[in-house]
Amino acid sequence: MQEFNKTIHFPKYDHTAISEINGGIYRISGFANTFGITYNQFLIADKDPILIHTGPIGSYHLVEDRVKEIISLEKLAYVAFLHFESDEWGGMEFLRAPKVRLVCSDLSSKLNLTGWYNIPVDHISFWDNETLKIGNKSLRFLMTPHVHHWDSMMIFEETTKSLFTSDLFIQPGDNHKPVISDDLSESMIDLYRAVGIFASEQPVRRTTERLVKLNPRMVCPMHGACFDSSMFPKYVEVIMKKDFAYTDMLLGQKLI
Repeated sequence: MQEFNKTIHFPKYDHTAISEINGGIYRISGFANTFGITYNQFLIADKDPILIHTGPIGSYHLVEDRVKEIISLEKLAYVAFLHFESDEWGGMEFLRAPKVRLVCSDLSSKLNLTGWYNIPVDHISFWDNETLKIGNKSLRFLMTPHVHHWDSMMIFEETTKSLFTSDLFIQPGDNHKPVISDDLSESMIDLYRAVGIFASEQPVRRTTERLVKLNPRMVCPMHGACFDSSMFPKYVEVIMKKDFAYTDMLLGQKLI
């Protein structure tokens, strides 16, 4: 049998930071030099706190330390991943917290968690437009298929009008403040072309049109900085006008 030697490079945080970005919502960011990008987790501290994303595999303790600066793990009620990918759910050690429940989309529940290796995973799933009250704040779940996974969803926090967009509106690099007023929309398009995460512009643009109607005050992507409503139209414009879908580049490598 032919032998193959492959080195698998997992994102590994060089450093992490935590900042309050909007009324009890905290951005926990880690920079992975291997990929030249930040990975964001978001903690919403309320009566029933929720952590959106866990960080990549191997990053649990770094993210845990930041969470514990704000709340104890005994208080953590929910951990959510917005699609089934290792940088969203790689730190599932958070499920050891005594009362935590996993949150995902209905599609991810059916495809990825129900009967996974015959191990039951205690979780609650949401369909489009369903809500979860966590105290003073209310989370609305938005199904966003093929942006960029089949099971993808986003979360809109209705009190602060904060929109958690997963891999939409991301930016490369590490030289960002937690919330920026810089226009990095062209860098976003360049990144999408290089990594090839979107098979087509159509579902992304359809989702973007829906998000515009929400009139978010704060946009919180999975990678890069958050930005407020003054910058949102610039990112929307390039999504609607520029080509960014997969051609023949995957993670910066051209296919033959």
